[in-house]
Amino acid sequence: MRIRNFREGDEVALFRIHQEAARIDGTEEMSESEFVMWLDALQPSTNAFVVTDDEDELATWSQAGTLEGFEGEKAGFTVVQLLRDEEGYHFLCQGAVLPRLRGQHGGHLLLRGALNHAQVLAFEFAFEAEQEGIPVYFEALLPSSHPGAERLAAKCEMRPTEAVVPSGMRLYRREL
Repeated sequence: MRIRNFREGDEVALFRIHQEAARIDGTEEMSESEFVMWLDALQPSTNAFVVTDDEDELATWSQAGTLEGFEGEKAGFTVVQLLRDEEGYHFLCQGAVLPRLRGQHGGHLLLRGALNHAQVLAFEFAFEAEQEGIPVYFEALLPSSHPGAERLAAKCEMRPTEAVVPSGMRLYRREL
């Protein structure tokens, strides 16, 4: 299992992952065109990551064994989006893992990869944020119905918030 950057052509597989996870988690589904528009707006070539078990020689920056019965498929994805409001800077992580492959470390790989990506990006403005007294947060929207979501967030030292989020989701946060 590897985590790699998004590539052109991943859209259909990621849409299917999103749809399957949304049905199981009771979260909002999007049409394929809505999903592609959402993804394109977030600059996926630099901000989206995919968990796969393909034999890609270019994706060597994260490996964690193999998934039984899962060869050459995409298992999950995440997208990191930078937002700013009166509370601070927010690196919001959103994505999904195929329900049948949850609990096999794919979500942890994605969340850890997104956290590392956010820390690198935050380096560019962390000093200014500190001078202004504005915190920089790493956040993840995880399904509230999934029993492993809180454990997954805790692995990245994130705590649940009371923020208003889409139905079926819960926002977890940590300060960078």
